[in-house]
Amino acid sequence: MTMTQASPVADPTLAATTSASRRREGATRDLAVRHLQGVSSLLSTRDDLRGVHAFADVVEESVRWSA
Repeated sequence: MTMTQASPVADPTLAATTSASRRREGATRDLAVRHLQGVSSLLSTRDDLRGVHAFADVVEESVRWSA
């Protein structure tokens, strides 16, 4: 006895879910980029904030190295 699997393209529910998840992933990525840019710009304008939160310092360094 063999089982047949539905093609992902033939299943409209799966296609809609995949499309929605791609949009959600894109929106999440855009939000993350905005937050990284915000942290970087904040720390570049406010030197007194450096060293207050170690992870913010790491994020700011990462953004600078990736530019």
